[in-house]
Amino acid sequence: MLSRRFYRTLFIALVFITFLLSHLVAPEIVHGLTFSSNPITVTSRSYSEHFPSYIDFKASASDSASTINQATIVLTSNLDGASEIHPVPLSQKGNVFVVSWHEDTSHGHFIPPGVQVSYHWEFSDKASNTFTDVQQQFTTVDTRFNWQHLAHGKLQVNWYTRPLDFGQYVLQKASTSIQNISATLGGSPNQPINLWIYASDLDFHGSLAPGSYEWVGGEALPLLHEASIVVIDSNDPTLRRDMPHELTHLVFHELIVQGITPPTWFDEGLAVYDQDYREPQLQTRFDKALALQSLLRLSQISDGFPANADQAYLAYAQSYDLLRYMYKTFGQPRMVQLINAIKNPQQTFDQDVTQALGVDEIHLENQWRLSNGQPAVLTASAITPTPQPVIQVKQAQNVSTNYTTFWLLIGLGIFLVFVSLISLTVLIIYSLRYNKALKVQQIVPNQAISQNGNQAYPFQYTDPSTYMRASMYTQPPSQPAQPYQGSEYPIHIPGDQAPQE
Repeated sequence: MLSRRFYRTLFIALVFITFLLSHLVAPEIVHGLTFSSNPITVTSRSYSEHFPSYIDFKASASDSASTINQATIVLTSNLDGASEIHPVPLSQKGNVFVVSWHEDTSHGHFIPPGVQVSYHWEFSDKASNTFTDVQQQFTTVDTRFNWQHLAHGKLQVNWYTRPLDFGQYVLQKASTSIQNISATLGGSPNQPINLWIYASDLDFHGSLAPGSYEWVGGEALPLLHEASIVVIDSNDPTLRRDMPHELTHLVFHELIVQGITPPTWFDEGLAVYDQDYREPQLQTRFDKALALQSLLRLSQISDGFPANADQAYLAYAQSYDLLRYMYKTFGQPRMVQLINAIKNPQQTFDQDVTQALGVDEIHLENQWRLSNGQPAVLTASAITPTPQPVIQVKQAQNVSTNYTTFWLLIGLGIFLVFVSLISLTVLIIYSLRYNKALKVQQIVPNQAISQNGNQAYPFQYTDPSTYMRASMYTQPPSQPAQPYQGSEYPIHIPGDQAPQE
């Protein structure tokens, strides 16, 4: 058995360790593990969402030492990261102080579904005690409907009023769509994706911010990794059109999240390119613009699309045609290079295009327009010269190519010199004989020389420089020269294959 001395020593050691812990451990941690000395405590807290109009927050607090005289609520969302601080009026019910805050989410304070909202309460009393409550979080939901949910991997689909097999079908279609999109863009999503399926246009438009365009048929919020579309039933073509369109926005923006904001025409063009179905009216609208030569300039659709429905539809149509042209001309590997280049925040989109495709944005637009039989946006004089290194290579190639011609010209020159010497010799001999004959016949010399002079120059003299200047134009100089349409910027890059549609 252990001696009393051992137990006494053990007891003293435990007392000493307890003393050290009480002095070495931070007071707030000790308080956290045991009890709080703050007289203010929060006894209840809650929120109630009424989408899309408002969110109500409530809390109750008590103070064992004094009277609470100030209350504040702090709201933060992952939509913009900014915090709102609101003083809140107090009402007292016995020893309990009750506070409530009505957050208006209509009009300019609209909060879409899927936003993560964080909030906490702060209190102070007349004795200068303060208390900050634990932060609370919730995700906004369109509370007008009872949602059902299904998930596979990182994808979740949400729907209402339809049976389970409808959700299973949509989930399978969406999963396949994301696989195809990832193959086109050269990357897969790493963040969870939420897809909300509305049953009617009326329901869907009720989920949009006030003032949204009436022609909007789907919405993607890349920052929230979620999208919303309208699907009437399992045969609705929106599952092949709108769903892959909006999912493309989510995947694309996740891939370039650290980079620049690409032009709208590129962003939307990619989304239409990845659709499984494009209605015939889209091509009809594009063909009409070709016939009227009324295509929009890329600069007009780089920072958004027109508010006018018809012009917006044209913007989608021509953005798709341009992306289709880019994939066919440069091939999918180079388009993936372009998307990867967009990730670099230190470069502009024009620099990204030049780096990946070998042609800047204005020349790309020019070539695409010419391929559709449209007027060029560059004149011959405005076309950027080939960079100097390329010129040097071309000069070296020209020297190599014309090497044989050079020696042929040298040989021809020697031959002409030889012929000239023979002709001069013959002329001298002829002149001697001719002069001898003149002396004999006593013919006036000036007459024959005049006749030979007229025969030697039967044509009017033309300044060679005039001909050379005229030969630089394919049409009279009084008209503007046609833009260069040669192979300096090739239509097809050897080795690249356009994806099959």
